[in-house]
Amino acid sequence: MKVAFGVFRFCLYGMVGLSAEIFFYNLVRIAQHVPLLEALFRFQWRVDDRLGLNAIWDTPISTAYGQCSLWMFVIYGVACFFFIEPLYRWMLYQHTGLRAAVYGVVILLFEGFSGVMLERLTGYRIWYYADTGAILWQMTSLYILPIWMVTGLLAEFIYRELMDPDLLAALESPLPATPEETEASFQLIR
Repeated sequence: MKVAFGVFRFCLYGMVGLSAEIFFYNLVRIAQHVPLLEALFRFQWRVDDRLGLNAIWDTPISTAYGQCSLWMFVIYGVACFFFIEPLYRWMLYQHTGLRAAVYGVVILLFEGFSGVMLERLTGYRIWYYADTGAILWQMTSLYILPIWMVTGLLAEFIYRELMDPDLLAALESPLPATPEETEASFQLIR
């Protein structure tokens, strides 16, 4: 059961990450044109020119178009399952700001190194940054650090909700075998 729940969390993180990245493309395009928000979105997020996918930045905002590589499913799953979850357990009683800073730095480093690994594996730069804050072979940017800090706190929230004792007890309890047991379960939920 624990293995199945771990696989579920990994997959959930991957799916949330894919969805968030597609949404994030649109958020970045809009925010880069809003005076106060543009300071948070100074990074220039790009993909390998040979893929011909950088034109996304020129699409009309009304199309709400986003894009994402399926490799990101694994990247987000690994980042949350193997980094955010253990860090949260380790820093459970630390101040939220400190946890956010640690998450941000760890995700920034993970983004840089996983970007290099994917480039070696695929022969393409699945992402890179073309701004003055770009570091680690241009696979991450110091300008995106605040975004990664918030991302870490969101992943922490998902993990905390998934670890709720009532949810865990419900997952570990046997399924009702009869209609009467099913009705009794519904009564407990109500």
